[in-house]
Amino acid sequence: MRFAMIGCGGFARRYHVPTLLADADVRLAGSFDPHPAPAVRELAAATGAALVDRIEALPDADAALVTTPHALHAGHADHALARGWATLVDKPFVMKADDARRLIAHAARDRLVNAVGFNRRLDAGCLRAREIIRSGGIGAVQFVETVQLGYERGGWFLDPALGGGGPFTGRGTHMADIVPWLVEARPAALSSRVRPGPAGRSDRGGTIDLFFPAFEARMTCVEEGWHMWDEIRVFGADGLIELRRPLTMPTGWALTWHSRRGAARSEEAAEPNEGRITTQFLAACRTGAPVACSFADALLSVEIIEGAFASAAAGGAVRTLG
Repeated sequence: MRFAMIGCGGFARRYHVPTLLADADVRLAGSFDPHPAPAVRELAAATGAALVDRIEALPDADAALVTTPHALHAGHADHALARGWATLVDKPFVMKADDARRLIAHAARDRLVNAVGFNRRLDAGCLRAREIIRSGGIGAVQFVETVQLGYERGGWFLDPALGGGGPFTGRGTHMADIVPWLVEARPAALSSRVRPGPAGRSDRGGTIDLFFPAFEARMTCVEEGWHMWDEIRVFGADGLIELRRPLTMPTGWALTWHSRRGAARSEEAAEPNEGRITTQFLAACRTGAPVACSFADALLSVEIIEGAFASAAAGGAVRTLG
């Protein structure tokens, strides 16, 4: 399988490239990076991949990974699909729901494998939590709360033209995806508050309230606090699920399950899942197996984050989703 890298920054080299290089049937055909770091040049030299500074110059391939700055995803995914390539886009998918719908339709029309890198859908702790909720292990869901602390302190992440919004776009998008997935329900509306940043840079995060038909969820995502802290609490009528990523691990969520109104408690340690989203995407390309998160699956996360910014701009007005 010939693979094209559309962007090859530190994230791609840490989470995706090792999996690709470990697969004997994958060859890196080319890498698009207009400002390649020394590590990108070394990777190209070691693998024989063409290193190009224009996306149009990428050689032909069978599949592509889009891992460029957030606000550029839509255009780069458009290019990959137009070339007829199966396409994996790192999170966040895109900035605008209209772009998401266009890409969904394009991939469906041309029958191209498509996926978004929401790796938490493949995390053992998250999968177990979803199973517990589905089976009634905490009773009916009553309230969900998520907390994310810390964000990048420099670079393109803080440039709205490249990074989009701040913590909401870079990190909150994970919760916008995983919360509805965990509870297997779709929010009907939302309200949001965004904390503006200095002139010329992205915001500093804030809160998003999601209104589901039977309960509410509050997502807090701010740039202060312990860098990369992540936690989810799902309160049910008869129990509680807590998911937390250890600060010492880049991936993996520890699970604590309180049942029978707290009378029983069980725990499961976090399990690293680096590379799983890439492995599953490769399997889907080869066998037609389903992906963890398709473009269509990721649409709701785009609607939530886009809606959150619109709500905040209107003073926290409630906005209907879908």
